[in-house]
Order: sequence, then structure tokens, then C-alpha cells
Amino acid sequence: MKNIGSILVALVLMFILAACGSAEDAPAENTDTEAETGETAKEEGETADTAWADVEAAGKLVVGTSGTYSPITYYDENNELTGFDVELIREIGERLGLEVEFSTMDFDGILPALRNGQIDIAANDFAITEERKETFDFVIPHKYSYGSIIIRAEDVDKFESAYDLEGVKVALGSLTSNYAIFADNIGADGVAYDGGVEAILRDIINGNSDGYLNDRLVLHRTLEGFADDRLAVAEQVKYHTTESAIIMLKGNTSLKERLDEVMQELLEDGTVARLSEQFLGEDVSQPVNSSEVVGLDGK
Repeated sequence: MKNIGSILVALVLMFILAACGSAEDAPAENTDTEAETGETAKEEGETADTAWADVEAAGKLVVGTSGTYSPITYYDENNELTGFDVELIREIGERLGLEVEFSTMDFDGILPALRNGQIDIAANDFAITEERKETFDFVIPHKYSYGSIIIRAEDVDKFESAYDLEGVKVALGSLTSNYAIFADNIGADGVAYDGGVEAILRDIINGNSDGYLNDRLVLHRTLEGFADDRLAVAEQVKYHTTESAIIMLKGNTSLKERLDEVMQELLEDGTVARLSEQFLGEDVSQPVNSSEVVGLDGK
């Protein structure tokens, strides 16, 4: 009997220990699973693209632009912001059901503002380049063009091509623009101006500078507004074909997709062509023939 009693006690103790062990193991296993699941969710949350959702929730699109680059973005005689890119953005906002809020700043500050999240997108005739694509995404292009130069009318015959810019003192709107890069690559003597385009044109007339590099259509509109026959665009100087587009921070794919959809509509229904004819004098929505245009690298 004593032996039977001892056996029963041993069996009871073994059952209790087994039950305790199971109870202790179960919570530890569940805790690990929950922690793992939570960490995965956190990682997914950190990489989630909420760019479009954020804009849609805010009900507005914040756009960086300079307001000093006529006829792309400028203030008219009534001090109202307008221009080709400005009105195109307003059309996009209307079709997306969004308020458009423009934040004007120096050209050189626009891309840093985009990186810092101060603006959602930027519109200032930004050319698509491989360097910019490392950090930013672009909407499908809405403007195709190339660069040229304003010179003194008496000097037109001195320039047969873009290669004749080597050693020439040329004015630039910014040292970070593609035109500044081209001037450097072709061997021109580039000088950046911060006093506005009128100061540049007067310096050319006065002989302090020999030319002004920029987009050919912008240059033509600039001369129309300045109205001085001592200046002319050297039509034979053709360099750096460009594809310009709205720009945003890389990875904001959901926002890019929505803007791509609307831009495609605007291209197909003729809105881009109409606005470019209004502000630039011709349809810029189609690629240009680049066979006679010198590249950005000067080759």
C-alpha cells in the first residue's frame, strides 16, 4: 500500500509539473509572435507611400515656384501669379478637386524645399536629367524645347553654332541651371545675375556681357516684352534639347501616378498645347528634332 501511495504521489507531481511547464511556455511563444508581427507592421508603415493620401486628406497641393521666370512663372501687371507652368498646375488642381497653394522662392531654393518636405511638388520648367532622377521623380513631360542665346543684333553673324560660344562672356539666371552646366562644358565664360532679366539685357546692350543663355522660347518672349531692336535671338545657336516636367521627391509614387493620369488627359485633350501657345507662342507638347542641337556636354 505504501508503494502504491508513493507511485500515486509521484504521478500527481509529474502531472502538475508538466502543466506548469506548458503554461509557462505558451505566453512566451505568443509574445514572440506578437513582437515579430508588430515589428513587421512598423517596418511596413515606415516605407508606406502616403504621398497622394496626404495631399488628398489636406485637400490642397503645395507647389514650389519662383514667380520670376516669365513666361513660365511670373507676376502680371495686376501682381497675380501666372505663366505656362502656373496655369497648367491650376488646371491639374481643378481636375483633381484640390486647392492649389503656390509657395514662391528663389529658384536655387526650390529643390531643397522639396527635399525638406516644405512643398509637395515643384513647377519651374525643370528639365529631366539623370542627376535629378537620383533624388526626384518626374511627371510625364509637358514641354519640349532647346537652348539658345540673346545677343546684340549687330553680332548675329558672329555665331554660326553653339560651338562659337567658347570664350564668350554670357549671362545666366542661375549657376545651378542646365544652361550654366552647358556654358561650362562648351567653354563659355558664364556669370550669374540676381538682378533680373532686364539687368542682363541692358548689360548686353552696354557691352558688359555678350549674351544671355536660356530656353529659346523663353528668350523670344523675353525680347517681345523688352522691345529693343538692338537685341536678337541667335536662331542658329541650338543646344541642349530638354524635356521639362513637374518634379517631386523620389518614392512619392502614388502622387506621381495621379499626376501622370491627369497630365496625360491634358496632353490628349489639347490643354497643354493651348496653354503653351498662349504663353510661349507655339505648341511645345511634342518632342523636337534634335539632329542639329548640341548636347548638354557640349558634344
